[in-house]
Amino acid sequence: MSNKNYFHFYALSAAFSTALLSGCATQPVPAADATDLTKAATHTLSETVYFSTLFSTCMALGGDTELDAIDIQQTWINTNAALIAAADSYYSQQQANRTFTYNKQVLAPEAIRLALDARARATKELALTQRSPANQQKTCQFRLAQIKGDKIPLANDPLIAPYQTELLTHTPLDLNITDAPQLAGGFYGANQGTSYFNIAKANEASCADAYTLTIANQWPQEAYSNFCGEKAVSIITCEWGKCETKKL
Repeated sequence: MSNKNYFHFYALSAAFSTALLSGCATQPVPAADATDLTKAATHTLSETVYFSTLFSTCMALGGDTELDAIDIQQTWINTNAALIAAADSYYSQQQANRTFTYNKQVLAPEAIRLALDARARATKELALTQRSPANQQKTCQFRLAQIKGDKIPLANDPLIAPYQTELLTHTPLDLNITDAPQLAGGFYGANQGTSYFNIAKANEASCADAYTLTIANQWPQEAYSNFCGEKAVSIITCEWGKCETKKL
């Protein structure tokens, strides 16, 4: 089952009502500043990609594990849809000036890195490639069984709970959470291309905590982002090895 199918759900209105009711029940808190709210939105999206990866990876095993993953996934989506949509909407607003267009898609390098890291976290946790088929099933069954009760609502996460009500004020009308975060555009990193070495080397010379993300590598086109620490500092797009840089 594809990641897109992960987000095809049938109870949008129910999810919206559930999240709003939950938000109303939350004790009033002072208005969060933009930094705190952005951190909460970012964490919400990271958890969204993490759980999406858990579900889709376990579904791929088939049999009862697939059925259990689909069932738990649906409950998880219905519970969290409004909060995810709100977090993605707010996050996209905050990243609006840190984007670039690639193949007619508006992307943000930090959103792509967020998605890449969250997928890697789930994959590493399950470690299915290191297990026998029988142990793969047991591992997924064990992890899926943990996603129940108060472990399902993202609003119960202490990094999200204080900001839930304010985040929900940013809920878009269409509740579209397909491929959240939207600014990742379904990109989860790629193999290093021909231009990678020179780009990474230049970045390392200017930053002690340098990281170069390969966004796309479809020769003759390549796309990269240089980071200094957790912050993206530039976008580099190349065609036939000729590269252009956009500072962020």
